[in-house]
This record gives sequence, structure tokens and C-alpha cells, in this order.
Amino acid sequence: MNGRGTRKTRQAMRVLVVLLSVCSALAAGCRNGESGPEPSPSIPFSLNFPPGAHYVYDTWMLDERNPQPPSSKTSSFWHVLGTGLGYQGKGGVTMIADSTSSSGMDTLYLAMSPSGELSIYGFLSRIVKRRLDRNIPERWDLVASFSVGMTGLWKVGPADSLGKEMVYGEFAGVAEYYSANIDGVTEAFPAYRVDLTGPALYYSLWFSNNPNAIVRLLEEPDFEVTGQLRELAAVKTAGRNQ
Repeated sequence: MNGRGTRKTRQAMRVLVVLLSVCSALAAGCRNGESGPEPSPSIPFSLNFPPGAHYVYDTWMLDERNPQPPSSKTSSFWHVLGTGLGYQGKGGVTMIADSTSSSGMDTLYLAMSPSGELSIYGFLSRIVKRRLDRNIPERWDLVASFSVGMTGLWKVGPADSLGKEMVYGEFAGVAEYYSANIDGVTEAFPAYRVDLTGPALYYSLWFSNNPNAIVRLLEEPDFEVTGQLRELAAVKTAGRNQ
């Protein structure tokens, strides 16, 4: 597991960068009737989970009161139950069984559009319920927008029922390299990091399309709520020998 450094400093910097990006984009679009800055090229990316694939994650709980990275870990998994499904108004949906829920098994629904928009149904509502014990409507939350390019900014969705507490997403620099056991072979591969920032929310995800996986999920803790880090350890695709 990579060191987390000074989490509060990183969190404050992420909020500041997002606010400056939003203000800059609004100002550029309003000055003398000018259009905004030129968009960056889109990132060619598509996440296609193999039917029946099994993903094993090393999982750590994070505590803001303990700055040292935890040494103990547990194991959690995702299992792809179906692909190409229809759900809540979207097609091409992937259904995944998730073992990390505190109440037992949970079901995730992910949808990838042809233009590179990755949405997860109820993503923010789960986080808000766990962190703030608040219920907000479940909706499709745009967790990654590869169409906006590396310098783009997008709205993930609101973190409240009124739609005022907006969460924003952005890519964080160049791709980073990770390794995992893929069908019995240790492989290294690049992954794109996405940072999601909003009121009381600091969340990062790393995406790879070779293998097709969400490689890393980091929910930053604060002094009142623990966080969680999951890193991909192994992938077993269907049809391979056990």
C-alpha cells in the first residue's frame, strides 16, 4: 500500500484546486462574451468487465487519528453477475456483487457510455449515508468522464437532496502504474486516477482497461468518520482453470 502522506493538506489542496478550476472556467466563459478555454482531447477509454470475472481486493480501514498506514488488512471481492443489462433508464449496464458492504453483500450497477462516461448508480448516496447518516435519492453518478480529457472538470452529482452540494470530478496527472495477479500471472499496467471532491467527501478511483478493472478505491477519512482503501490484488476471469 502506498503511503498517504499528510491527508488534511492533500484534501485542502484538492478543494482549492477544484474551486479555482470552476471559477476560472466561469470567468473565461463570461469575459466579453468569449467562449471558454479550448477543451483538452478526450481520453480513448472503455471499461468492459468480463462476465463472470472475480476481483479480489486488499482492504484497509483508515483512521485520521492514526497517521501511520495500517498494517492489518482484510480481503474483499467483486464478482461480475451480468453485463449488457438495462437498469434505471440506462443500457449496457454491468451488475456486480460487492462484499465490502457493512450489512453484507451489496449490488453495484455500472454503465459505460460509448463516449467514455462511466456512471455508478447510487454511488454518492452510499457514501453520504455512511459518512453523514443522511438519506439522499439514488441516481446515476458520473464518477469518470474520459470525454473531457485530462484537464477537464465535470459534475459527478449532488451530495444532498436539494441538489446544492455538488461533487466535482477531475483527472489527477498522468497515468500511474500498478501490478496485480491476472489469471495467475503478475502483470504491471497503467491506471488513470480520478479525484472526486465535494462537501465532506474526498474520494479517488484508479481505472484500467487492460485489465478491465477499477484498480484502487480510496475514501479519505476525517476525525469523525473512518475511511477505506481497496487495492486490486487478483483477477480471475471466467473460463480459466481454477
